[in-house]
Amino acid sequence: MILINKLNKSGQVVQRIRALKLLAASTTLVMMVFSGQAFAQEPEQGHLVSIEQVKKEQVNPTMWLPANVISRKNAPISAEQTGQLLWVEEVGSQVKQGQLLAQLDDRHLKLQLKRQQAQVNQHQANVDYLRGQKARFATLSEKNNSALSELERVSKDLTVAINETAALSIEVEQTLLAIEKTAIVAPFSGNVSEQFAHVGELITIGRPLLQLTDTKNLDVSIAAPIAIAPFLTRGQKVMVKWQQQLIQLPIRTWSQAGSQLSRTFEVRLAADNLAIIAGSAVTVSLPKQSPRDAILVPRDALVLRENETYVLTVSDHQAKKVSVLVGQGIERWVSVIGELAANDNVVVRGGERLLDGQKVRFSGELVAAVK
Repeated sequence: MILINKLNKSGQVVQRIRALKLLAASTTLVMMVFSGQAFAQEPEQGHLVSIEQVKKEQVNPTMWLPANVISRKNAPISAEQTGQLLWVEEVGSQVKQGQLLAQLDDRHLKLQLKRQQAQVNQHQANVDYLRGQKARFATLSEKNNSALSELERVSKDLTVAINETAALSIEVEQTLLAIEKTAIVAPFSGNVSEQFAHVGELITIGRPLLQLTDTKNLDVSIAAPIAIAPFLTRGQKVMVKWQQQLIQLPIRTWSQAGSQLSRTFEVRLAADNLAIIAGSAVTVSLPKQSPRDAILVPRDALVLRENETYVLTVSDHQAKKVSVLVGQGIERWVSVIGELAANDNVVVRGGERLLDGQKVRFSGELVAAVK
């Protein structure tokens, strides 16, 4: 009886194993059938893609270079006289041309001026006396009542006195100019960007007092490769990128001599009245070649692989792989070299897993464009 029971249990186990194998085979068959239907339907429907047309335009190949915003007028304002600093303009002050920037003590110069003016008056009195003497001796000489030598001596003394008075008058003018120079005024309109001296200091001639920067007349300075010099044109507008903004500025001038060490030369763009602080860093796009015609495709059309770059064109709802060489980028477009022509349709969406020769389909609004 025990043996019979063991045999019955073994038979039940074998039957269960056979049933499980049959169920697994049926499931696999069903999955294969449905998968076959799916793969069979996909070629008929095609991959859903978006397309755009290739265009042909004239492009200006450019290169992006770092640059700095500078002021055309940016100078340290120095003292032209010696004296104690009585007042100086604050940092950040906006001043106009001719406006007072600093004041030096001028009392010693004013005293010197009074002394010189007194000397001039004294010598002028001597001149007036000698003129009278000359007139009297001339009258006596005509009547032979005086020696000619006396007239000549008086004439000589008068000439010397006139010259001494003129020399003292020049010294007076110099002192007046020195007094005027104790008031340091702005040579141009701008902003006080830095202060080098403080009230109460003894200032000597040539001592910088403050830095004056013209904040309106600005330039963008670029150290550009000498090789691009033939492609620059005065007044030509180029793109400038600043704080995520793109603006166009004209080329104002450039240096006619380059640096032997860096092989670069300075290019300046006019940035007048631009709301930007001098010293800011920007990026500038300068032309590096002459304008030429190029085939342009959207950047999204490029499929980048390890060994090649290609685009997928569409004709009769069928994709075709076209290898390209990528050139200059222009906003959302890029120039390419390959077997492409203007008005060709290229895939811009849905081409990541699309293979050469596969069927494609389009959204409703694109069907008319493809046909």
